[in-house]
This record gives sequence, C-alpha cells and structure tokens, in this order.
Amino acid sequence: MKKLLALLTALLLALMALTPALAETADAAQETAVEAVDTAVEAADAASDAAVEAADAVEEAAEEPAVSPIFKKLLEVPWYSWAVLAALVVAAIVLIYGSKKAKWNSRRLAMGAMCISIAFVASCIRLFRMPQGGSITPASMLPLVMFMVAAGPLQGFVVGCAYGFLQLMTSPYVIHPVQLLVDYPLAYAAMVLGCLATALPLKKQWQLPLAVLLAGIGRYIMAVLSGVIFFADSAGDQGALVYSLVYNISYLGPDTLVCMVIAAIPGMWQLVEMIRKKN
Repeated sequence: MKKLLALLTALLLALMALTPALAETADAAQETAVEAVDTAVEAADAASDAAVEAADAVEEAAEEPAVSPIFKKLLEVPWYSWAVLAALVVAAIVLIYGSKKAKWNSRRLAMGAMCISIAFVASCIRLFRMPQGGSITPASMLPLVMFMVAAGPLQGFVVGCAYGFLQLMTSPYVIHPVQLLVDYPLAYAAMVLGCLATALPLKKQWQLPLAVLLAGIGRYIMAVLSGVIFFADSAGDQGALVYSLVYNISYLGPDTLVCMVIAAIPGMWQLVEMIRKKN
C-alpha cells in the first residue's frame, strides 16, 4: 500500500512539473494553427483575385478585335515618319504629274547645275557658325531662289533636293532617317515657297527679295520641325518648340536678310530672266 501511494505521489509531482511546458506547447500549437488558417485565407483571397483578373482579361480579349503583329508595328511608327512619307509621296505625285509641263532641256539643266555650284561654294564661306549646326553665309540661298523663281516650283523642287543631298554628302549630321530627309533635301526643297512672290502684283525689282524671304520661311519651318522632333534634348527646361524657334532664327534670320539685301540690288532680276530663257 505504501508503495502504491509513493508511486501515485511521484506521478502527481511529475504531472505538476510538466504542466507549464504542456501549456506552452499547446499555446504554440494554437498560434501555429491560427497562422496557418490566416495564410490559407490570404492564399484563397489571392487566388480569388487572380481568378477575377483572369476572367476580366479573357472578357476584354473577347471584346477587343484581334490585331496582327504587323499592324501593331505600324502603330508604333512615330507620327512624323508618316508625315514625311506623305510629303514625299505628294511631292512625287506632283513631280510626275507636272513632268510634261516642266520639261528639262540642256540649257535648263546647265543653269540648274550652275546655280547649285554657286550656292555650294558660297555655303563653304561661313561668316558665322552656330555650335549645334547652321551658319550665316554670303547669300548662299540666293542662286537657288533665283533658279526656283525662273524655272518654277517643279524644277525648283528638284534642284532644291539635289542641293540638299550635296550638303548631306559634304557635311552630314544624321541621327535618324527621317531627320536626314527633313534637314537636307526637304529643307532646301521647301524654298520653292519663294515662287509665290511671282504671283503677287509687285514690281519685278521687289519680287526677288520677297521670294528670298518666303524661301527663308520655308527653310525655317523645316528647321524648326526638325529641332522640335529630333533635338528636343538640347532644349532643357526652355521647351523644345521655343528653343527650336529661337535657335534656328538666330542664323537663318541674318542669312536670309543678307540674301534679301543682295537680291534688292538693281539688275538682279535680269539674272532671273536670263535663267528663264529656254534657248
């Protein structure tokens, strides 16, 4: 009997000693169970959200029409690339349509080549050169304007493009294919805007200076367009448009003014008439 009581007493004491440890183990197990339940709930919520998003994506995909990869690539082409391409297409159509009226003969070809040569030589004499392109020259635009006024816009457009490509070969600065077209052939071809001066009721002595002014405006528009699109990083906080307007007028303005002063000299119109002669 004494041995039984001693055994029960020992078991009771051992149970009392193990009670705190068992309580801590139970609490830890309970916390682990709670965390597991929370994790399961979060996973279920995430799965539900993913299922909803997938359903929405499927619904949007079903509503939107399928777009081919080629069409997506076309949509990624910048707008100015399409604008330049459209301008080139229009110019090509005009040239082809007017080729019958604007026939080239040997004399007109020789006059065009001579005007391009004189303009190029004058452009090599830089009175002032801007740090990021552009310079003031001794009336390098004037021979081109004289030919354009004498020969008309169709042949003038061709001569302007040819001169632009000549400038490209000698002093290229190209960062983009479209910028190449805008800054070189199209910039000088836009000088055919000067042909509008012959349609105004002015004395012939003043038609040539006005033609130079209009030609300078055409070239200035192309230069500003190129600056806004391709050289906006140089503007800083000033803004691409304002920077391009100010920068390009700083050299094209004086260059055009020099051409206008020389074009206003009496007798300059006689050179236009000489170029205009067919024989």
